[in-house]
Amino acid sequence: MLGPDRIQSLLRDALRNLHLGDADIYLTATTQALTRFANNRIHQNVYHDDAVAHIRIAYQKRQGRAVTNNLSSDGLRAAVLQAREHAGLMPEDPDFPGLPKAPQAASVDAYDEATANAGPEHRAAVVGTVCRKAADARLEAAGFYRTGVTELAVFNTRGPRYSYHAGTFAGLLITARSDDSAGWSKGGGWRMGEIDAEALADEAIGKAIRGRNPKDLEPGDYPVVLEHYAVDDMLEALSFYGMGAQMVQDGRSWMCDLLGQPAMSQLVSIWDDGLDSSGWPVPFDAEGVPRQRVEIVTDGVVQGPVYNSYTAAKNGVASTGHQRGATGGPTATNLFMRPGDRTTEELIASVDRGLYVTRFYYTRLAHNRGCVMTGMTRDGTFLIENGELTAPVKNLRFTQSYVDALAGCQALSDTARLNLNEAGVAMHVPAALLESWRFTGQTV
Repeated sequence: MLGPDRIQSLLRDALRNLHLGDADIYLTATTQALTRFANNRIHQNVYHDDAVAHIRIAYQKRQGRAVTNNLSSDGLRAAVLQAREHAGLMPEDPDFPGLPKAPQAASVDAYDEATANAGPEHRAAVVGTVCRKAADARLEAAGFYRTGVTELAVFNTRGPRYSYHAGTFAGLLITARSDDSAGWSKGGGWRMGEIDAEALADEAIGKAIRGRNPKDLEPGDYPVVLEHYAVDDMLEALSFYGMGAQMVQDGRSWMCDLLGQPAMSQLVSIWDDGLDSSGWPVPFDAEGVPRQRVEIVTDGVVQGPVYNSYTAAKNGVASTGHQRGATGGPTATNLFMRPGDRTTEELIASVDRGLYVTRFYYTRLAHNRGCVMTGMTRDGTFLIENGELTAPVKNLRFTQSYVDALAGCQALSDTARLNLNEAGVAMHVPAALLESWRFTGQTV
């Protein structure tokens, strides 16, 4: 770790006495260790340590940027001068409001000492438990276990002058395979102690054993019970393809024409909260603006998007603190979906004939409006008959509007699980029973 004092000194000195006008530096520093395994054995252990400074110079209606991972005094100064040169080459942007001046963000606890100090011996012991369980079940396990620390800092000539946050992260992903089946599980968060490796191994192994000898199933519309992994995919797509104000302003969001409308079931409430420690909290964005809780969908009614300073100025509102990186539009990255009042077993029991889906794979956007996605089921798809899981089925392709699917949400599980992906996007979601899902074909 670089630490808050060293980072502050580096960034302050980089902007000192250069008479630049307004400027900010957004720094990300990540230390990550990763242990990969396949065929029930560790095959790779890697360690990554990097820090990147994103410099922005603004004067009049122009912005110039430069990026460097040379954090020496000379390296940072050179990048600052390059950003100033770039600003002079840019045309004026009449919509640019200038750099934001915001209050200091509240601090939030997202740092775990044990996770930060986890070594290869610890990761090997966890992976060893997974691989032994898979071998005992005559399956092959593959996946990874990662631990690390991310530091974020913003130094701004307008204010707050300096914001700093450090957070840890850990994640274990498991695929268990037989000749004709697979099971999958994933756990993560900012405390590695909350990852139950044995339970995750049992989950993946159980799916692989139950999924042997899968049957063909005719494509069509089926009721589905989606495990939280699949619901996580839905929220991530809804975020990336429409929860940011830039996409709404550009007319590319699924929210367009739905703001203030009951577009989803009354059971569906979704919000973003960067201060909630049950997610992966980050208290400020890449501009140093404090992150606000934003209601995205409340009781099925679409409320609105998240903002950065640029998009907020265009709409005459305040930034919600959702500039994710140095460039690009605002993004909701710490999402929550309100749980329901049923167990997952009760969701299954309420279906006469439908499908139970562990997760989706290779999902891609087909159309912005409605957030129409295409993809496949994977690693545990089962037929539900008379309220019980029966035969495993071969994976199916689908093309489905995620908005329409959530309009048909009939029930949600009473517990939610955190999914933290490799890009630092956190989703805290329940399992869901949806009235209909359109499957268009079988996978090869």
